[in-house]
Amino acid sequence: MIAGLEEIMKFTVFGAANVDIITKSKAEIVHGDSNPAVISLSPGGVARNIAGNLAKQGAAVNFVTTIGNDPFGDFLREDCEAQGINTKSWIIRQEMATGVYSAALNSDGELYAAFNAMAIQESTRVGEFTQRKEIIRDADLLITETNMTEKALYTLFELRGVLPVMVDTVSAAKAPRISNLLSKISILKLNRLEAESLTGIKLDSKDKLRHAGNILVNRGVLRVFITLGMAGVCAADRTGIIFVPAQPVAVKNVTGAGDAFSAGVAMRLNEDLRAQAEYGVELAAVHLRRNI
Repeated sequence: MIAGLEEIMKFTVFGAANVDIITKSKAEIVHGDSNPAVISLSPGGVARNIAGNLAKQGAAVNFVTTIGNDPFGDFLREDCEAQGINTKSWIIRQEMATGVYSAALNSDGELYAAFNAMAIQESTRVGEFTQRKEIIRDADLLITETNMTEKALYTLFELRGVLPVMVDTVSAAKAPRISNLLSKISILKLNRLEAESLTGIKLDSKDKLRHAGNILVNRGVLRVFITLGMAGVCAADRTGIIFVPAQPVAVKNVTGAGDAFSAGVAMRLNEDLRAQAEYGVELAAVHLRRNI
């Protein structure tokens, strides 16, 4: 490292890249009726969003995803390459369509309903991971999420060697895919619903959040971050449990804020629990201020 210059952090990110179609209603959504709205099309996917946020922070990012040989796939690759993200190891499926995520936001920017067509992310084969063993290990941290199958996740964890792993659980339905891998996870980021899915506890109080954090740490996770929306985050490790409040912000779009939080936590990999949580909250607040 050159004197006076900070060392560039390196990340390998595995997971979903898809096209986001976001609809934001101009007024309170009326169920069963046509609602005036603003509609946007943009690159998305939990892993892609994390990779993009890391690149914006000046990190070197190798990103591996599976896309179709179609215009949406081309759109995603061009966007990632424009950000300086390495896409050379992408997996192309001739017979499948690139993933799509569609979300409806209320006029206040809060999520009303969302839908995803992400089957392509579950098509990754063990051999395709094995072929990418070197890129998996060429990082300070491996970051992945639960859009792939449990078998694929297990293979990825086996190939990483001694590299620490961060996992974003993506959704309550997919979070259980890591139930048998918790002891291999260095950093676990999940929201309240995903934490409920993994622990079986209704997290409606701080005491129950503390209990959930302790459960996950006792199952082997080194650091746990349970995001609570505008209530902030509950963070836990073997030193204890802390609550970090969210930054006051006029919310314009919640989509992707959790992914910005994950990137902030990753960028503070070598710092303490509070520093990681606070920087995650800071990057999430920046994202929340963005227009659709």
